[in-house]
Amino acid sequence: MTSQEEITIEDVPSKQRDRLEWILQESFEGWYLMHSKRTLQHIELVRAAMSSGKPVGLVMLKILEGTIGYVYYIAVAKAQRKKGIGKLLLEDSLRLFKARGAQEVFASVEHDNVASEALFASQGFTQTGFSEVSKKHGNLHTVNMYREMLVVPGEILLRKAMAGD
Repeated sequence: MTSQEEITIEDVPSKQRDRLEWILQESFEGWYLMHSKRTLQHIELVRAAMSSGKPVGLVMLKILEGTIGYVYYIAVAKAQRKKGIGKLLLEDSLRLFKARGAQEVFASVEHDNVASEALFASQGFTQTGFSEVSKKHGNLHTVNMYREMLVVPGEILLRKAMAGD
């Protein structure tokens, strides 16, 4: 692969998602691997970056309560990293969320995952926290959002406004 033009991004139907598990196994370990494999099978939307008809990366997405998007996982095959595939997947996700009317998008990354945090920052995501989110959405709503997002201790919550706040 020599350029990003050779990458296409497509929806992956539930019945075809098993073919993506190897990317998760190369990308995660422990709890994150277990959760990402389970999420892969049940999440409403999985998009795959394809090169020459083969998957080289994936993103798992969900709309929370109509106007809030959440990026669960972005994973890229080891041999394809540092080629802009993660950025393409995130850009595609943001376009999709915008088309579906999302007003804000969240993601969470491990506090020491500098590469992931930089990827999200490059697309306008900034760190946020429970108190900041609850000021906008209320405490109970925010607790429910955190539960659905599965933000765990040791993770940084990131947010991007999609429209005027």
